[in-house]
Parts: sequence; structure tokens; C-alpha cells
Amino acid sequence: MKLIKAFIKTTSAGKVIKALDQIGIKNISISEVKGIGEQIEIFKSYTVHSRLEIIVPDEKAGQVSDTILKNAHTGLAGDGLIAVSPVDYIIKIRTMEKME
Repeated sequence: MKLIKAFIKTTSAGKVIKALDQIGIKNISISEVKGIGEQIEIFKSYTVHSRLEIIVPDEKAGQVSDTILKNAHTGLAGDGLIAVSPVDYIIKIRTMEKME
């Protein structure tokens, strides 16, 4: 399994989430985050982005990353980034089921 974290412009979040739904991705954690990137403005010390966190099977990671990239890319500073990390296992708390 893979954990995909995407930090994207809040204005792109709706489009990205809709596109992920169209490829069958329903379980997404979404948060608003503040961050400092390469493009720091003189009077603004941070930017506000949406952080999406998605756990998917290994074989879906490329499709999910590509979908986020296609729908979040504007070519302008602050588009964000996507990080993909391995997940050893997850445990569903309600059922106590461990998934590897």
C-alpha cells in the first residue's frame, strides 16, 4: 500500500476531489494547512493549501498521482507537491481488521 500526500492550491481541491471520485477513490482526508515554500511573498510569510491524504493499493498509486497532477497543475508558483510513501499496514478500528 502507498500513502499519497498532496499539498495543492485550495482553488484546485474541488476539481481534484471530483476527478479522484471518477476513478473510484472515495476515502480521502482533507485538511487546510499553512506552509512556507520556495515562493515567499514580501508581506505574507506563508500560504494556505489543501492537504489530501489517500491510502491506496500499490497498483493504484500511479493513477492517483497522475490524476492529482493533471487536475492541480496550473503552471504557476504554488501549485504544490505530491509525496508517495510506503504503508506497512492499516488497522480498521471499528472491526479491528489489519490490512497489509
